[in-house]
Amino acid sequence: MIDHCTLWPEGSWGACCAAHDLAYADPAIGRLSADWALAQCVAATTGGPLMAAIMFGGLTLFGWWWRRRAHRSKPPKA
Repeated sequence: MIDHCTLWPEGSWGACCAAHDLAYADPAIGRLSADWALAQCVAATTGGPLMAAIMFGGLTLFGWWWRRRAHRSKPPKA
């Protein structure tokens, strides 16, 4: 099973989490923009606005750690 929503239940918003993971790996996309896009996507699914707000709050508090980890795992440019 693929875990797109790390430390969170997959739910119907798995595709939202997958897009968010890709956005976190791209340094050109700001963290807040990526987090807000995830919240908007989750709100548009069966997660609704409450789940979107909870996820956005968690990302606001702890997302910096995951973004830092994503950038460290990239191989250096040649």
